[in-house]
Amino acid sequence: MKDKPDFSYEDFEREAIKGLYEKKNFMGENGVFTPLIKHFLEKALALELEQHLKHEGGNKRNGLTTKTVKSSTGEFELTTPRDRNNTFVPEIVAKR
Repeated sequence: MKDKPDFSYEDFEREAIKGLYEKKNFMGENGVFTPLIKHFLEKALALELEQHLKHEGGNKRNGLTTKTVKSSTGEFELTTPRDRNNTFVPEIVAKR
């Protein structure tokens, strides 16, 4: 699986300001704040899995999967972590 580039707050800030001047939506697939929310949720899910694995002897990470997150202002793709035993049930962004 290819690595994703790290989130750059400076790049986000520059693009967000540009998007605001272009009157783009705040959220949704191409929303101004979607990259920031996506980054935050992906980091939170990774930390949630890390905590889960501390209590699961022998269980390990097992890659990533994508899911579509639907909000009141639109949809966007989110990359979520998995575990080998399939016992990880995220609370921040629930399955399905």
